[in-house]
Amino acid sequence: MNLIVFPLKHENPFPNKVSTGSVVKIHDNLMLLCSGMGSAGVLTLGRVLAEYPEIKTVCECGTAASVAKGIVGNIYECTTFCDFNGGIIASSQSFTDLPTAAVTGDDRLYTGGEYDWADLLEMPLLYTMETLRFRNISLEFKKHFFSIRLVSDRGQGDIREQVTQELSKAKKQMREIFSVFENLSV
Repeated sequence: MNLIVFPLKHENPFPNKVSTGSVVKIHDNLMLLCSGMGSAGVLTLGRVLAEYPEIKTVCECGTAASVAKGIVGNIYECTTFCDFNGGIIASSQSFTDLPTAAVTGDDRLYTGGEYDWADLLEMPLLYTMETLRFRNISLEFKKHFFSIRLVSDRGQGDIREQVTQELSKAKKQMREIFSVFENLSV
């Protein structure tokens, strides 16, 4: 069983209706979860992983802010996980043919700046409020974890509007990317 998790309802790459905190089964091998943002989302994911031990793979998706080198409108697979000082906490192999990125983040919304070390990375650095902790909770439950993020903004300006615009443009592409996960059995 594969689980695709996203923080907000409008980040759902599928046409299926979702409610925050509730699992929606698409077919025998795929479920969706709108988790909520930040720490609340992590708790929701943990609860769902405990309730559904048959889940083998967690694929996180959603939007992200570009801290450095990430191009707004591009979709990346996050394969490098960084702490706030630029240290690499972990890395994973790439599952897709998407360009790869590093990711950092915590419970607060990214509003630009702060990471002078970001330009030293060879790959783009993205900021999300969930990825690091979604990865950790998935690994605690011994699940495979993948993260795919659409760069929606640079942490400045009307972020909500930017996210809406970029998601609207990328919905079809996101659905195509996630069609692979319907049959994934890792």
